Parts: sequence; structure tokens; C-alpha cells
Amino acid sequence: ETPGGAVNGTNPTFTLAAAPSPAMSLMLYRNGMLLHQGGDYSLTGSSITFAPTVIPQSGDLLSASYRH
Repeated sequence: ETPGGAVNGTNPTFTLAAAPSPAMSLMLYRNGMLLHQGGDYSLTGSSITFAPTVIPQSGDLLSASYRH
């Protein structure tokens, strides 16, 4: 799925349709590269918050897969 949120270089918060269960089942990709939970982003329920150094920029493509 494509996480919901504005991909504009300033928005760090995105949402998923459901909360991943278990949380570690989330596989989050930015422009095809796998990101790492706890370093590149944090997950709380169905909310993803990117670290300041990896906030998606305009034109970036986000995709996520997970169990729920």
C-alpha cells in the first residue's frame, strides 16, 4: 500500500490503513530502498514518523507491506 500523507519534503508523518501486527512485520520502502524501523522511522499504531534526515521529498515514492 501507499502510506497516506503529503510527500513534500517537510511532512514527517504518514499513516497506514491498519496497524501492522506484529509491528516488525512492516516493510517500508522509499524509492525502492528498504528503510529501517527505529532508525529511519518510528511506528506507533498505524502512524509512521520519519527521522528528520529521511523525510520523503517531493517526487519520492513510498510503499509499505505488512501483516495485520
